[in-house]
Amino acid sequence: MFPFDKWTEEKLNSYKYYKVTYHKYRKSIRDYLDYMEIFKSAEFHGFIDKCSRVPSWKYKNLKTYYDKNEKTWISKYDESSISSTLTHHIFNIIFRNCTKIRQFSLFNISNKTVKTVQNNSFKNLSNLCYLEVGKQYFLGNIFRDCKKIKKIVIHFHGFRLNRDRWLDSSLLINFFKDQKELKAIHFSDLSNSIKRSVGNIYYYQLRPIPEELLIQIHSIEELGMHCFILPCRQLNTLSKLKHLEITLWKWKPETIASFDNGLCPLLEVLKFQDDLPPLDVLAKFIGKTKGHLKCFYIKNPNQNHYDHTQLLLKSIAKSCPKLNSLSTIINITKDLSFLKTLLISCNELKNFTLISIDFMSQSLLQEQLRMMDENWGVVHEKCQYKKCNHIDSIRFNKYQIKLKNNLIDH
Repeated sequence: MFPFDKWTEEKLNSYKYYKVTYHKYRKSIRDYLDYMEIFKSAEFHGFIDKCSRVPSWKYKNLKTYYDKNEKTWISKYDESSISSTLTHHIFNIIFRNCTKIRQFSLFNISNKTVKTVQNNSFKNLSNLCYLEVGKQYFLGNIFRDCKKIKKIVIHFHGFRLNRDRWLDSSLLINFFKDQKELKAIHFSDLSNSIKRSVGNIYYYQLRPIPEELLIQIHSIEELGMHCFILPCRQLNTLSKLKHLEITLWKWKPETIASFDNGLCPLLEVLKFQDDLPPLDVLAKFIGKTKGHLKCFYIKNPNQNHYDHTQLLLKSIAKSCPKLNSLSTIINITKDLSFLKTLLISCNELKNFTLISIDFMSQSLLQEQLRMMDENWGVVHEKCQYKKCNHIDSIRFNKYQIKLKNNLIDH
């Protein structure tokens, strides 16, 4: 049913594993394209290639190679894949017909599709609320036609970020200025993610950014930073920030200093997707949230950050009376008394997860919790293994603890 042009049909038929056949259907009663609200290019690539049923070993759709001129790792889709051949047609259809799109991802798209996006107007996509981009020049077309964007995810790998400056920040400044409803910005340095996957990891802070762009960042409520953190003097006070999410695989002294000097007095959600800053620095940061924190979440903590667990628990108990969701590192054999203080202080807590390298069985932990407060129950225990440089593996005991069902229902 696709309106293939002659070139595309010949291209598809040239593949060893495909042949284009047409099925004549009557026109649908409803225009289903008019119902589409979400389009993510990366997921679309995977979907099309999965539907084509060609074994993955026949070709590698997503290819990674080292660009000597850019001195960085590049990741892009194989131009010979079926999805890359079809995508620019799909985008033309979207720009013409899908006026109710609210979430749009323009990330990891083929070179041919880039031209299609550049040549199309975004006027029919004026209802966009969520945008994900990996090419800086897309913003030039978007900010003129789309005024309702509330969240944007920017992958700097596509922006070819210079180590000394932000490359052509004028587009970002104009885009942020024009988005009066913008509440959330997520920055991601994809090149560091690729380097990590191939075992050659470097960690950079962002270099100083233009003051005009910084003003726009300081006015948002949600900030995500993947593989870097804002410079020390520029993170400073984010007076309106309510949600902060940081993904780092290694905290260097300068990134620790940036976080240590940061101040988010209205912060409600604090998440760490990988490694943590030193726990004493984290405890100090939590202490500066002025009692607004409702969610504290950690994932995949490094085994070297188990000092100062008591300091962290004390800070949470003292500074987070509104906390309702908690995930924290704990030395169970030594910190149970501090856990009791925390449960008393954070009386709005509904569930929490304890991550510890100390072993304690579920039944024993349940007994200890019952002695503190009989309303808590251990729902399940999950163990994970993590390889380290000097130790083959470390066992993390992960306990998920919730209020008993009858109390939640009440």
